[in-house]
Amino acid sequence: MTPAQQEMFQQMPHADQRHCLDIAHTLQERGHTHPALFQAALLHDVAKSEGVSLWHRVAVVLLKAFAPGLLTRLAEDRPGSWRYGFYVHRHHPERGAVLAQATGCDPLAVDLIRRHQESQPRELSRTPVNALLSALQEADEAN
Repeated sequence: MTPAQQEMFQQMPHADQRHCLDIAHTLQERGHTHPALFQAALLHDVAKSEGVSLWHRVAVVLLKAFAPGLLTRLAEDRPGSWRYGFYVHRHHPERGAVLAQATGCDPLAVDLIRRHQESQPRELSRTPVNALLSALQEADEAN
């Protein structure tokens, strides 16, 4: 990673850093070697912490499991609002991709960051890029 990317990683909350390192470790254990995949693993949640409190994180997990539509409706782009944390969570992949691109990340890493929360049909994972996306998503889910 470049110094700017390292700084961006270091500005993440410690728990998010640990999560990203765990994902990178899981990918390594599973035999992955693509540098862009590791860049994406380390930076995929870089835009997730602003305005997201612990209770937002707990609520997101519960809402995803029991009322995903409500999670979407609660997201509101109004900093300072109690609903802003849901907005940040919902839009952090795109925001993270913009930050990653601005620090010179590999374009493939930027794409993986942007798409890391997309659901994808199993047949799409046969393409090389979607196979990397699936690997990132599976490691993220495992950690």
